[in-house]
Amino acid sequence: MNNNSKLVLTTMILTGFVMTTMPFVSAEQITVSVPTGSSAPGCDETQECYIPYKVTVNPGDEVVWSNDDTAAHTVTSGTAANGPDGLFDSSLFMAGTTFSHKFDTLGVYDYFCMVHPWMVGQVFVTVGGASIEKDLGTITLGSAVTAPVIQVNDLMAEITTSKGSANEPMNIDVTITDMDGNAVEHITYNVKATQGSQVLMNQEGHMHKGVMTNTHTTNALPFDASETMPVNIIVTSVGFGHDDQYRSAPGEITTKQVVPEFGTIAMMILAISVISILAITAKSQIIPRL
Repeated sequence: MNNNSKLVLTTMILTGFVMTTMPFVSAEQITVSVPTGSSAPGCDETQECYIPYKVTVNPGDEVVWSNDDTAAHTVTSGTAANGPDGLFDSSLFMAGTTFSHKFDTLGVYDYFCMVHPWMVGQVFVTVGGASIEKDLGTITLGSAVTAPVIQVNDLMAEITTSKGSANEPMNIDVTITDMDGNAVEHITYNVKATQGSQVLMNQEGHMHKGVMTNTHTTNALPFDASETMPVNIIVTSVGFGHDDQYRSAPGEITTKQVVPEFGTIAMMILAISVISILAITAKSQIIPRL
């Protein structure tokens, strides 16, 4: 056997050895169903608007959404609160059709239906046991966690509301940040509103990336908000993150009591007082001195 033949044989043996010892990773296709009835509110309560509503894939994998409902839907990256982020969008795809997207970059991808915004889902792109959690802002490899832990005491919530009128619902806007006003991402929280002994609302909310303001709507108020019958609002933390990265963190963030705006009443009283003083002063100036 000449040297060239030996070289070819050696190369073939080494190539075969490398091919048999290297792990073979192939792209996979994961299917997500858009089930019957998801076009009506309610599936969000059981997290079954997309089934499964959270999937974990490797880079290069393809996710296929199958519209098994009777209505048209979209699969649009982003959130209902902040709108599409432009990463992927199915546009309207009809019943019985599919939409697919290949994920190449590690990350957490939120998506929703533009037609039915209560329909939400997430795709986690990971590799080799690694995962990314944007709420902690770091990559977690195995058990090595380098992210700082956020404490409930480090949070604050800004609450603004619409006017509290009897027989009308109240809109409650909630913005959660840290004490410096920075975004607190992927926090799950609860907002509860009561008037007297009646619970007007008790809802769970979630904030994704960036400083967000979520709007919650109560049931109709039985009475006008007043000092004797205020609307009491409490915002509490539930936890941070998702799936394997989820960390329970219960605790009260802030409370607010909604009563009629004192500023308007105070201005009216002040205006009446000023007018009275001016009238008295003017009267005293036109009375002749004896």
